[in-house]
Amino acid sequence: MKQKKKKRPKKKLDKKDKNTVDECSLCGMCKVSCPVFRVTRSETDSPRAKAILKLKKSKDPIFYKCTLCDACLFECGAKVDLELVEERKRLVKQKVELETNSEMIKNVREYGNPFGKPGKKDPKNLYCC
Repeated sequence: MKQKKKKRPKKKLDKKDKNTVDECSLCGMCKVSCPVFRVTRSETDSPRAKAILKLKKSKDPIFYKCTLCDACLFECGAKVDLELVEERKRLVKQKVELETNSEMIKNVREYGNPFGKPGKKDPKNLYCC
């Protein structure tokens, strides 16, 4: 039997309707709807893990492993907003980034594509999307 997808509200929640990460009870309900967790099945990729790391003010690049879809926010009973876009901005300012991301940006600037020099493809070291 095919599982029905939950319909999320079309509009974004107002700031007054959201809670901060300090209000997170770490129940893990957010994992159910997280597309990254659903693929990897790794607790370290879950929104709950990101909440724990955010509470610890960690500089972990795991915050880049998120689609920014807000599915965790809509699944959360407490409506905790992890504010992952702001978290990524903080990491970028602190020069915490993925090596592959730096390489892709360099290649786009130099060659106009994320793979580098035309004809040179090394999928073991660099991948996109």
